[in-house]
Amino acid sequence: MKAIGIVCSPRKDGNSEVLVREVLIAAGDDAAKVLRPNEMKIRGCQGCYACKEKGSCVVKDDMQVLYREIEEADVVVFGTPIYMYGVASQFKVVLDRLFAFLGPAPDFKSSLPKGKRAVLVVSQGYEDAQEYGAHIAQMKESLRVVGFDEVKTLVAPGLNELGEAAKRSSLVEKARTLGRDLCSA
Repeated sequence: MKAIGIVCSPRKDGNSEVLVREVLIAAGDDAAKVLRPNEMKIRGCQGCYACKEKGSCVVKDDMQVLYREIEEADVVVFGTPIYMYGVASQFKVVLDRLFAFLGPAPDFKSSLPKGKRAVLVVSQGYEDAQEYGAHIAQMKESLRVVGFDEVKTLVAPGLNELGEAAKRSSLVEKARTLGRDLCSA
């Protein structure tokens, strides 16, 4: 099983990244590649629909690296914080660009191979894990629509300090459980 992490937090070694790494390690891939869109040059989707005509995105930037890594992986562990009551802009840009995996209307069939799985790790400062449930459900459904057969989530509330998640044994254990579940699936 090949797993990768895509950490969409602007904070290196932040809470999303800590938990993504725990999932990957527990999945048996402690050497898994972790990509950080904040450190890459990725433009927003241009809404040109060229991907529907040509079968791939025509914007040639670092998103091409993510496309290739996602296509080659069996499991993709996405990590994003909630900022300003919504998804981090780095995750939104990646999510919008995943539109290229969808074919033309009316069916928008995914070009991703069957069997791909995703984990969505969402960290947030607010203590109530349900506060951003609608946003998290939207992110999860978007990943399913672009072609992930299964999307599991880990919501990590009440995290504000850099790397604080590493000190929360219950969150670390939830991340590890998700990783172990990926191995047995």
